[in-house]
Amino acid sequence: MVVIETARMKKVLAVEPEDGFAVVQPGVVNLALTKGLAAQRMHYAPDPSSQAVCTIGGNLAENAGGPHCFKYGMTTDHVLGATVVLPDASVARLGGPAGGPRSPAGLDLLGLFTGSEGTFGIATEIVVRIQPDPEAVRTLLASFKSVEAACGAVSSIVAAGLVPAAMEILDQATIRAVEASVFRAGYPQDAGAVLLVEIDGLAEALDDEAERIEAAFREHHALRIESATDPAERLRLWKGRKGAFGAMGRLKPDLYVLDGVVPRSRLVETLREITAIGKRHGVTLTNVFHAGDGNLHPNISFDGRDAEERARVVAAGHEILALCVAMGGSISGEHGVGSEKLDHVGLMFTPDDLEVMHRVRRSFDPDDRCNPGKALPARAACGEVAKWPKIVKRVMDAEARLESGGDAR
Repeated sequence: MVVIETARMKKVLAVEPEDGFAVVQPGVVNLALTKGLAAQRMHYAPDPSSQAVCTIGGNLAENAGGPHCFKYGMTTDHVLGATVVLPDASVARLGGPAGGPRSPAGLDLLGLFTGSEGTFGIATEIVVRIQPDPEAVRTLLASFKSVEAACGAVSSIVAAGLVPAAMEILDQATIRAVEASVFRAGYPQDAGAVLLVEIDGLAEALDDEAERIEAAFREHHALRIESATDPAERLRLWKGRKGAFGAMGRLKPDLYVLDGVVPRSRLVETLREITAIGKRHGVTLTNVFHAGDGNLHPNISFDGRDAEERARVVAAGHEILALCVAMGGSISGEHGVGSEKLDHVGLMFTPDDLEVMHRVRRSFDPDDRCNPGKALPARAACGEVAKWPKIVKRVMDAEARLESGGDAR
């Protein structure tokens, strides 16, 4: 096996503010790019929670999102081109700023490459869209008695035709972990959940938009509402959300971060089921998620040195992802499949679908040299996922028994 490391390829090769793009190497850290553009009052929009350490090359490989993807979209919406070294050592140039984000004719090979998890080749240069900073930004934080109430406020905001830049929810267990850590942000620890909403745009438009959002908060009986326009105060409100995954170290030494997606209308129902799964397996479960997109991040904290606990964590994770698919969603919103979710891919795709995907992969990498064994299950394994619909049914049946006052077993 040969491992190719691109972390030292961290140069910003060109910045063209008037044309709205930058050319970077794959090792450029996401946040470093935006900081480097600050003097020109521009930024790179995709902002994963790990943006202080994750790289543009990694974001491209996973089609990463982040809190602001509700309004601004995923990595694929901001990548204009890429120079790629293919497994046969040939160099391909996909897309490019001159012709716009995608070629007006022919196959969208850049879109195909984005999110391919390193299975098609290695990007050595990436052309990304950069955009002017908004004239004004306002961050609002509302605390609620329950996650259900916070989700209700999200639904009301969307139903009102508003499109905030971000809508993020943290449950009570996450709040308490954050407030006990170096990421403390002043979130009320007695709240069942907090909802962080950010709006941006023309300064004169934000007052009206903020009033309508606060009305949605009050409609769902918000316990407390904060609003910040000062950069330092906005940073404080975001500190807890951006540091939430790191704060989980207060609970246990290891963390299993899930990445399922469900329709926004089924958030409450799904979260209730996830809680039941966590209790049934006896695991430490917290929730922090991109509420606007229905992109859930159930976090299971555990001690990886305990084999029995680790097995319970894996089993709970399997059931949670199967549940997301049963709810009409997906096994991944932005973290990809890798090797962890190979046995879940068949929940979403038929054997015929998977065969087409294998053929596409072989067209780039006929000898399976790039990231072998990742992203797509081996053909012999595809039939193994037939057992998962039965597991989903057991999850639903157990929850129905719990709601009726019976025994989940």
